[in-house]
Amino acid sequence: MLEFLFHLSDVTVFALLSIIFIIFSIIAILLIKRHVPLKLRYKDNATIGITSSLISIIYGVLAGLMALYQINNLNYTADAVQQEANGVANLYRSSHWLQTDSRVNFQKTLLNYLGVVINKEWVQMQNAESITSEGEMLIDKLNEELIKYNMSNEKDKIIIPNLLDEIRHLYDAREARIKMSKAKLSSEIWIVMLIGTVLIIGINFLFGMNFYLHLINVISVALMASATLFLLITLDRPFQGEFMVGPDALESVQNYILKHGTQLERNG
Repeated sequence: MLEFLFHLSDVTVFALLSIIFIIFSIIAILLIKRHVPLKLRYKDNATIGITSSLISIIYGVLAGLMALYQINNLNYTADAVQQEANGVANLYRSSHWLQTDSRVNFQKTLLNYLGVVINKEWVQMQNAESITSEGEMLIDKLNEELIKYNMSNEKDKIIIPNLLDEIRHLYDAREARIKMSKAKLSSEIWIVMLIGTVLIIGINFLFGMNFYLHLINVISVALMASATLFLLITLDRPFQGEFMVGPDALESVQNYILKHGTQLERNG
């Protein structure tokens, strides 16, 4: 629902929402002024105020819960990306204990994995596309390299199981990241939020007061409602928009490997 909004800049989204709600409010106020007498509205101000307060409380609680849920999603996503980066870094450090040929192949595969995640999968997540299996195949390749590894001493019997455990952790972190790339509020929640937005603005049309004061009041509510929807939209997709979770942690590991992987560079 409202998918096109997630492809616009944050400034554009906020401006678009604000303009739509303000224009709607001005038109509605003019219609109310023409067709509903001020005296009729004025005598019911107390009832309208109570109803407005009730709607505002429900709307505020609902919006707050949704924002909290989205913030938790962003934090969980950032943790998953950090765990994935940690997994690659741990594999790289532990791989120095491998024999030369296996070490070089293992580290090359790690670098290829980082390249695929940063340069391909991140673009796919930003565009809400399905993630290809290339990264998973590279993890399988790491696993196969260790399975066929010739363990010649006691040290290998300790290192290889540890590396296999790290590969499983890397796979779990990758799956968590991919799962979060599909996280979003359901269309039912957006419908409820839009209904609440219309109600919280619309109830204020019925107040009986000075026209210009009434206009300022309704425009203020419209701006607050548009800001609330803007917040929910910007937080809704962890890998989309200007506040998305980026591949910084993975890029740091990639740069570290390229900088310190002298053996890899010599044989690359």
